[in-house]
Amino acid sequence: MATYLGCYLLFFGFFRTYHWLYPKYSVMGESMNPTFWEEEVVQVKAHHSPRRFDVVVLHPPNDPEALYLKRVVGLPGERLDYQDGQLFVNGKPVTDEFAEQTEDFVWEQVSTALIPEDHYFVLGDNRAVSMDSRSFGFVSEKQILGIIKEGNSK
Repeated sequence: MATYLGCYLLFFGFFRTYHWLYPKYSVMGESMNPTFWEEEVVQVKAHHSPRRFDVVVLHPPNDPEALYLKRVVGLPGERLDYQDGQLFVNGKPVTDEFAEQTEDFVWEQVSTALIPEDHYFVLGDNRAVSMDSRSFGFVSEKQILGIIKEGNSK
């Protein structure tokens, strides 16, 4: 009996820890269409420093209670420009699947400095409706709750 109880407690503890470290979230809004849809369930898969084009769940700087799902486009020490459907990182072209949907902007419209250390520039995939770094600024690594696994389903 004690062995079964011990196994149960061990399994229950592992199960609870796993879901605490890798929580699931329900997508709200259309800012990540077509990658993620309204009410789709997504799950955190990792907690390392984000790489370019990782999708992250975060607390936006202007509303620490809210949760947003966004794509990391700019990394610390970079500046970004979008011109004629092309992403430029520090003046060099970089392929971005959603660049053609992004309105042209030059970095000086967003910031006078490079992206600070431990901060990121994030955009929604549905750039026309997304509230993202273009409106609320850089996101610190502390505001990022995790990296989302793509290819989830309802």
